[in-house]
Amino acid sequence: MPDSPLERMGSGPYDSGMEARVTRLEEDVRTIKDTVIRLETLSTATFPHLATKADVGEKPSKTCMWGILAALLTAYACGLAALAILK
Repeated sequence: MPDSPLERMGSGPYDSGMEARVTRLEEDVRTIKDTVIRLETLSTATFPHLATKADVGEKPSKTCMWGILAALLTAYACGLAALAILK
């Protein structure tokens, strides 16, 4: 989308409220940037003991997850069979 100029290409001035809106937007962006900087500083200074993405490693594959699910279901079935025998 091409940039559109603030001023109209004619005899009339651009929207009078536009200047105030842009000023307010710039102030809000400055506030957001300051907040992000504070959060980044806080997170590195306050939480160095938490695991990073590198510490956690890669997530298990779908095949591995299906294997774990199969093992759990097998254990559950064995437990039900044991309960049936005991009754």
